Amino acid sequence: MKPLFNFQKKSGPIVGKVLVVLSILCFCTGCDKKHQLKIGDSSPAISGKDIRGELFSLDQLKGKVVIIFFWTNSCCGAKLKQLEPFYRQYKDKGMEILAVDVGDSKEIVESFAQANGITFTLKTDENGETSKRYGIFGFPTIFIIDRNGIIREKIHGDAQTGVLEKLVVKQFRIQKEVEANYQKIHP
Repeated sequence: MKPLFNFQKKSGPIVGKVLVVLSILCFCTGCDKKHQLKIGDSSPAISGKDIRGELFSLDQLKGKVVIIFFWTNSCCGAKLKQLEPFYRQYKDKGMEILAVDVGDSKEIVESFAQANGITFTLKTDENGETSKRYGIFGFPTIFIIDRNGIIREKIHGDAQTGVLEKLVVKQFRIQKEVEANYQKIHP
C-alpha cells in the first residue's frame, strides 16, 4: 500500500510546524468570532483614569453619542489630531470622543496630547485589556456608540472626519425621530 503523503525526512518537521501553526490559528480565529463585537451589541465597559488622572466611565457618557477611537501613536497620531476641531464642533451637541491608545505609555500619550492640543478623553491601554474586549486587531478601529450604549457603527481603518460627522449626525437624527415617535404615542 502506498502512503497517502510521501514527504522526505527533511519536510517532516516543517509539516509538523505548519500543522501546529494552522491549529493555533484555527483555534484563535474561532475564539475571536465568538467574541467579535457586532453592530447592535452593547458596548463593553471602559473605565479608569484618563491621561490627566481623572476618573471616567463609558457608562457616564450614556445619553451622548460616543466615538471610541482605538489607535497607536506610531500609526494614527495624525488622524487623531484631525478629530479635535470635529470634537469642539459637536461636544456641546451631545457627542464625546474617547481615544484609547494601545501599547504606548501614559507619558507618551500625555506628551502627544499636550503638543497637539487634544482636549477629548484619552486613555492608555498598555496591557491591551480594553482592546481585547473590543476585538481590536488593527489601527485605527472606530466605534460609534449611540446614546443608549449600543454599537451603531464599526470602522476598521481610517475614516475621514466628514464620514464620522455624517455618522454622528445620523445618530442625532435617529434619536430625534425616536423621541418624536415616543411623544406621539405618549403625549
